[in-house]
Amino acid sequence: MVHGPCGGVTPDLGCEVDGRPCPFVDAVVAEAAVEARHRARPVDLGRFVIDLRLPTDDAVLEEVAAIYRDVGATVLVGEHVDDPDDAAPHHHADRLAEVGLPCVVTVTGRRRSPDQHRAEIERLVAAGVRAVHCITGDHPAARFGPDATATFTLDGAQLAGIARSAGAHVSVAESPIAPPGERRAERVAMKERAGADVVILNHAGAPAAVAEFADGCAAAGGSVAVVAPVPVITDVSSARALSQFPGVALPDGLTDRILASDDPVETGVAAAVELGRELLGDDRFAAINLSGSATAAGPVERARLMASVAERLRS
Repeated sequence: MVHGPCGGVTPDLGCEVDGRPCPFVDAVVAEAAVEARHRARPVDLGRFVIDLRLPTDDAVLEEVAAIYRDVGATVLVGEHVDDPDDAAPHHHADRLAEVGLPCVVTVTGRRRSPDQHRAEIERLVAAGVRAVHCITGDHPAARFGPDATATFTLDGAQLAGIARSAGAHVSVAESPIAPPGERRAERVAMKERAGADVVILNHAGAPAAVAEFADGCAAAGGSVAVVAPVPVITDVSSARALSQFPGVALPDGLTDRILASDDPVETGVAAAVELGRELLGDDRFAAINLSGSATAAGPVERARLMASVAERLRS
């Protein structure tokens, strides 16, 4: 990594992988090595960006796509540490193009050489993705223990520069509350100069805290479109999925209130609608990102649940 700190800084300023002190906490944010200092361009994401892990069955994917098309959603597809090695981002993009579902597809700095990263991004552009989401990526040791290894060749800011030069609209991520919080907005502005058009924020607590961070990005000279996070918690597994990484904070008392409810699904959906309405009513934000709802019911039921949040917000 050159343009740190990443989102995996723990509260004691250590690395999420093995606890060693993060070398970027006290460093100056390095400018991305680009020939021009880019400014953000408009990106058509609609109002709802919904996290999606693609089902392997094409018929199930078509059903999921139909649900999301009905509410005008764009899906955000990750490149996870536990994805199979053959699950290349362009494969996801091609499948989503076949079912007519707008998408933002992630490319991480893992596994590929710089030339392979560029080739992958060019295939995403050819597939017609709305944006390429450029992130350094999680280290598997943070989830699967110290014996899990990975090779990283580029960080998120470097990927953003490659994606911009390859003709992509560029999405990046930021964790507003991960240490050092006072420098996170500056890092968003640096990623914009590298090539970013939009930033998708990680969960950072109450809407007021997210709004404050968006103001900080503007004060640092950024003009990227900001996508605000909305957690959709409906069960223990969705709560666990949203809180397992450092640099994440959910609104105070939200998880306890939902899990203690007689109807946690309805309570969780209603809470997401309440948060989403407040964020969508704030002109700092171009869209909201619905994530969570890791229910055991399967991809179609999850899509219906997430779409129900979007539909209530639309109405």
